Amino acid sequence: MEQKNRPYLLLMVLSILVLILLQVFYLNAVYKENKSSLKQETSLLFATTITGMVDSLVWKRASSDGIPLIPNLDSLIDHSRKGVVFRSFDQQFTRDVNDENFHIQVIVDSLGSIKTDSSKNRVIRIVSRDVNLQADSIRRIVRPIILKSDSFPKRQTFEFNFNKELFGTEEVVEVFNQRLQNQGYDLTAGINKFSPGEKDTLPKNSSTLYLEEVNVPFGTSFQAYFEDYRKFLWMKMLPPLIFGILVLALISLSFVFLYRNIIRQQRLNMLKNDLISNITHELKTPVATVGVVLEALENFGADQQTETRQEYIQIAKRELKRLNKMSESILSSAVSGQKDSPKTRIEFDKILEEQLLSFKPIMKSKGFLFDYKKDKADYHFRGNQESLAMMIFNLLDNAVKYSQKTKVISIRLLGNQSNIQLEVQDQGIGIPEKYQKEVFEKFVRVPQQDIHDVKGYGLGLAQVYGAVKQHNGKIFIKSEIDKGTLFTIQLPKND
Repeated sequence: MEQKNRPYLLLMVLSILVLILLQVFYLNAVYKENKSSLKQETSLLFATTITGMVDSLVWKRASSDGIPLIPNLDSLIDHSRKGVVFRSFDQQFTRDVNDENFHIQVIVDSLGSIKTDSSKNRVIRIVSRDVNLQADSIRRIVRPIILKSDSFPKRQTFEFNFNKELFGTEEVVEVFNQRLQNQGYDLTAGINKFSPGEKDTLPKNSSTLYLEEVNVPFGTSFQAYFEDYRKFLWMKMLPPLIFGILVLALISLSFVFLYRNIIRQQRLNMLKNDLISNITHELKTPVATVGVVLEALENFGADQQTETRQEYIQIAKRELKRLNKMSESILSSAVSGQKDSPKTRIEFDKILEEQLLSFKPIMKSKGFLFDYKKDKADYHFRGNQESLAMMIFNLLDNAVKYSQKTKVISIRLLGNQSNIQLEVQDQGIGIPEKYQKEVFEKFVRVPQQDIHDVKGYGLGLAQVYGAVKQHNGKIFIKSEIDKGTLFTIQLPKND
């Protein structure tokens, strides 16, 4: 059966492996997409953070006496070194270096156009301590002021002070991490700060996610990175991951149930086919008993003795009646299991002795001998006569079938106030220990390599077990190879 089912099992395993592979590809694609989205979104957030920090340095207004006012930022502690940065503006300018300072004056008219001289226009005065200040930095500075020039008072002088380092790494880390938390990113960012030419010298880690770098005026650049981003991505992927695992588990369980159902159907088909071909062997004993009775009446003069003839006729009648019931019981047991029958008050010792009498012709023909002993006790109790008779018959039949050399079968009947105990012992081939727990299951037969003439379908001991359980009793087995088997049955009287 295992060889026959191997293609089904292989196909199911391959299907599950393909499903696992598809799940891996899907989750990997989702992971990469989430990683790309995380980098894109946080890079944009980082760029807006840097831009916001730069723009937050814009000087809002000036006092009437020309002293510049700087925004209230904790990081700006030195007004002569910190200042504002704006974006593009293209205009010629002049500089006047004086003690490493230079002054740039740009005249802005009321319409926002730039002129180099006009008494009607406002004056913007830019002061820097950096003598290497380039024109592109000035463009970034002046253009936003021009765009907002309509709100400036006429003839007002504005002064901005600049230095190469507008803010430090610690400030960027604090502000950016705060914005990450506000946007729902459970991440902690680190910041790299470098000048032109220093980027390639920074250490790189393959397990770290680096964001796009952001440049600020005067050549300084910042780059944010995440070292713990994988945990964040996996937490974000938790719903599709759980869904994928559930789908895989459900399909795997479906395959398991399907495979078990295939095995069960194959076993049922095998049992059905074997039942058709072997059921005659299960009925062999009662048929043989009737045959022995008829042969004795015909050939051995049993019909000449009135008492013997009458005894054998009664045996034949009982065996035919039992044969009919056995056929129905076997079919019923094979299809739907054993059913309980009504219980009446019976004498167990009488049922046992009737079965021993039924076996008498067979015992004589095969040379067997029953060693029957009964204690003096009351064997009345409530039970089902038919199922108990079938139980006794199967125990005796088993003992006869598997007793090869020593043809003595011992039967002991014991009783007390609470229990009835029946012991049936043969001196046959025995039952291997590993099969002793299985012999009471339906259709189970113990392999016997050296016995070929004993046929059966494994229903006898299953029927014995069913009858014992029907009467709330217990059954025990003790067996040794080549020494025989002892079956002990205990039936409660108060059931």
